[in-house]
Amino acid sequence: MSEGDMSSDNGLGREPKNQPYDEIHNDEFEHTDDKLSAAGADRGRKPQLVPGRSGTRMYSIAALAERIQAAFIEEYGQDSPLLREADTSAKRLKLILGTVDYVVAVESVQLSSEEKAELIRRVYSDLFSYGPLDDLFLDDRVTTIAIKGADQVSVRYGHGDLVRVGPLFEDEDQLRRVITRLLIDAGAELRDDVPFVETGLYVEDRPVSMSVITPSAAFLLNADLRLHPRQAPTRDDLVTAGFMSADAAALLRSLVASKYGFVIVGDTEAGKTTLLNALAQLIPEPERMITVERARELRLPDASEQLMVGWPVGDQPGVGFGEQIENALAKDPTCLLLDEVRSDEPEAIAPLLNCDDPPRQIWVVRGAPDAKRLQSAMGMLARRAEVGRGEDLVHALYERLPFVITTARIKDRLQLFSVAEWQSRVDTDYPDYVMLMRYEAGEARPTGAPLARWL
Repeated sequence: MSEGDMSSDNGLGREPKNQPYDEIHNDEFEHTDDKLSAAGADRGRKPQLVPGRSGTRMYSIAALAERIQAAFIEEYGQDSPLLREADTSAKRLKLILGTVDYVVAVESVQLSSEEKAELIRRVYSDLFSYGPLDDLFLDDRVTTIAIKGADQVSVRYGHGDLVRVGPLFEDEDQLRRVITRLLIDAGAELRDDVPFVETGLYVEDRPVSMSVITPSAAFLLNADLRLHPRQAPTRDDLVTAGFMSADAAALLRSLVASKYGFVIVGDTEAGKTTLLNALAQLIPEPERMITVERARELRLPDASEQLMVGWPVGDQPGVGFGEQIENALAKDPTCLLLDEVRSDEPEAIAPLLNCDDPPRQIWVVRGAPDAKRLQSAMGMLARRAEVGRGEDLVHALYERLPFVITTARIKDRLQLFSVAEWQSRVDTDYPDYVMLMRYEAGEARPTGAPLARWL
C-alpha cells in the first residue's frame, strides 16, 4: 500500500494535506492566514468572548464554534451528496461560511473580521482536520505529542525532552472528538471494551504512530503520538547525522546483504524504526519481503507487502499480531520483518521458532540496550512463547536471530549503541553475547572481537 493510499476520508472528507485557506479569494477570507496564525494553540484556556448585537449577552468563540459544527452536521450529515461534491478546501469553506453566517445571524452575534476568521478556522479544523493538533502536525520540529487529558499536553521537539505547552483543548469533549477522528482515520475506533489501542496513519505525509489509553483503563483519555519525518532517512543520511559511523554503516550493510536474521532493540523513541527503515531499503528480494506491523511506521520498497494489526470496528473483529504472523508465514516469504515484538504477547512468536524451514527474520523489540538484561529478556520471551518446550525455543531464537543491534537516545541525539553476535561456546549449550561494536566517546566503535559468521 502506498503512503498516499493511507490518508483516510472518514465521511467528512478529512483533508490533512494543505492549509485550507490558500485557495480562497473571496473577500471574506482576505488575509485569513495572517489572522489565523495568531489564533494558535497557546492562547490558553481563557474563553474568548464576543457580544450579541444588543450588547447585553456575551458568547464564547468555542461555544459558537460548537453550535456551528452541530448546525453544519445537521445540514449536510456525514456523507451527503453536497458534502461529497465539496472535494476542495475552497468548496468546503464555502459551505462552512453559509453555516457561520446563518448561526451568527440567528444568535445575533457581533464579530470582527479577525474573530470571524478564527471562528472559521476552528470550525474547519474540527470538521475536516484535527483541531488544535493541526499546527503541531505541520511543524517539522515536532516528533512527539503526549496527551494526558485535556489539561496536560507535552511536545518533544527533535530528540530533546518533552516540554509542556499551554492547554490545547477546550475540554475533555473536544479532546475525545479529536482522538476519535484520528482513530477513525487510522482504521480503528474509540470504544469502552478496548482499553488500549496502538495504530498509525499518515498526516501531512508524515507517518504518525498513536497509542491511546481510554478512560476505561485510566482516569483521563491518554494519547501518545509519534511523528516521523516526511522523508525517511537513508543509511547515508544516518551517517551524516551522526547516528552511526561509516564503519558501523559498512558492517550493517554487510549484515543486511547476508542470509542472517537480526533484532533491533531500544527504548521508546530511541531510533529503532528509523534504523529499520534505512536498512529495509537494502534487503535483497524485496518482492518476497513481508512486514507485520502495529503502527504503520515502516516505509518499504514498493514490491514488499505490509500486514497490519487490525482493531475491532463496529461488528467487525480485529486481527491480532500473532494472526498476521501466521498469515505472513502462509505466503512463504524469504524475509519477514516484525515491528514490534512485545513481551506481553510471547505466544505470537511461537510459529516463528517452531517452523522447520523459517524465513529470514528481522525483529524490532522494545528494551534497554544493556547486554545482561537483553540476554535475559530474549531468553524469557522464547521460553514463554510455548510453555513446556524447555530450552528448545531459546536455542531456536539464537539461531534465527544471531545478531543484535541496539539503539539509544543519548544527549538528545539518536545513536547506534552496539552491534553484537551470539557466538557458540564449546563448554556450554548457550552462546556468548559478543559485542562487535559498542558506544564509546560519542559513537559505536569496533571492539576488536572477531565475527563468528561470515558476512
